[in-house]
Amino acid sequence: MEVLRQILSQLKATFKNLSRSKQITLVALVLGSFAGFIFLMNWSGNSEFHPLYSKLNPEDAGIILTKLKEQKIEYRIASNGTTILIPQKYIHETRMQMASEGLPQGSGIGFEIFNDTKLGMTEFAQNVNYQRALQGELSRTINRIGEIESSRVHIVLPEKSLFVEEEEAATASVVLQLQAGKWLNRSQINGIVHLLSSSVARLSPENVTIVDQNGKLLAGLKNDSSFGSLSSNQLEYQARVEKNLENRVRTMLESALGEDKAIVRLSCSFDFKSLEKTEELYLPDNRVVRSEQALMESTASPEMAPQGVPGIRSNIPGDVLASEEAQTTARTSVFEKNDRTVNYEIGKIVSHIKEPVGEMTRVSIAVLVDGSYQRVEKEDGKVDWNYVPRTAEEMQKFENIVKRAVNFNGTRGDEVELINIPFETTKLALQEEPADEGKWISLLKKYQPYLKYGFLCLFLFLSFLFFVRPLVRWLTEYSFGDLEMFKQLPRTVGELQGEYDPTAQRLTFKDQASQLISTENEASIGVMRDWIKES
Repeated sequence: MEVLRQILSQLKATFKNLSRSKQITLVALVLGSFAGFIFLMNWSGNSEFHPLYSKLNPEDAGIILTKLKEQKIEYRIASNGTTILIPQKYIHETRMQMASEGLPQGSGIGFEIFNDTKLGMTEFAQNVNYQRALQGELSRTINRIGEIESSRVHIVLPEKSLFVEEEEAATASVVLQLQAGKWLNRSQINGIVHLLSSSVARLSPENVTIVDQNGKLLAGLKNDSSFGSLSSNQLEYQARVEKNLENRVRTMLESALGEDKAIVRLSCSFDFKSLEKTEELYLPDNRVVRSEQALMESTASPEMAPQGVPGIRSNIPGDVLASEEAQTTARTSVFEKNDRTVNYEIGKIVSHIKEPVGEMTRVSIAVLVDGSYQRVEKEDGKVDWNYVPRTAEEMQKFENIVKRAVNFNGTRGDEVELINIPFETTKLALQEEPADEGKWISLLKKYQPYLKYGFLCLFLFLSFLFFVRPLVRWLTEYSFGDLEMFKQLPRTVGELQGEYDPTAQRLTFKDQASQLISTENEASIGVMRDWIKES
């Protein structure tokens, strides 16, 4: 304690003996260093917060905050309560745990409304809850589309009727909140329409209406002509086919010549006529028995039939000859009848042919191919590059390859134009590959949590080396003007001799200086250095 008191008293005396400017500077230095050190330690010790979920609705945000409080995870709220941030080390684990519990649920209420079913609920209340749950589930599904920020679904389910002809069809309306700078194409809108019609009973695609946040009608206009949509689909299909063929040719040439060594442009013509025809062909040689009917009739009756010569003689009794003739004729009388009917089926072919829509009628291809570059060393040691064009044989091979890639057909008027020109003569064709900056960025991101501690240590070291140390040296250096500070210092041997030996005071200043230098070597060297600095 005595040593501590002496140190404090010396520091206090030293501070009092400093000039006013040095006192202010010293106090500012101590306070600034202390505040900066506290700030850096607090900054380096805090965890980095990253978004756990963004663009949340108030219901999901409240449930997620309750879960975070139960798990005692530190969190922050941003973007007016729609974004929740937590420390980076908890993000992946927390997201998986929230997903296992069905969070975030999205806008609306889903089928979880039936988890707490109350006893005695009326049929009307159950129907209303079912409709709310169906609307919420459809809204969550639609929100999965990347261009949609949020959605609202309204469904009208009419009551069922005993008679089919009196049943009314269901209807649906959807309001979409699209993300800034994004929009839906026709195929995505049709997908939403068919999603709703397939999910709701008695809902046809014609009864689905879709609007965006600006009130623009996207689907649902019944009297809309199909000409515009058909034309847009045709153009989209044509662009997709052209892009596919163009990429096929370009990637093939770049694989052989190098990257950015070929430019390909392709144009196709299509026939979008819709044709349907029905053919019915009969085959005369192809006969098949369909049915056959045969009738055979035979009669042999022993009864006498009226026969003989008409007249009196044949009727007179006792005419033996006529009687024997009649008996002989009756024994030999037999009746037979054959009837046969055969029905044949003639073979025939009935064909219903629907021609494909969008038949390719013509292909036109334009290809630019770069040449090669030859390295030339000049006499002065510099390196130059000369352009070397492709040979005719190489160009012919490239043309044949392009024709095979697009299924070239000369009979329908396909054309291929292949030209060899230098792309850019001001730049070298063979340059050194630039450094991979992506690796450095990924490396910095990987070690980002540890960089702040290294930055803290470097900052403290440089601050002490270039700011604190020179300032302390300037504050603690002494001058002959600070007489009060010199009085606090220990007395030298010469001063003690002067007090006890009066004759020593008669020495000249030169002799006293020589005596002081000889007795105090280190102190005298420091004084001389200060003199040199001041001069």
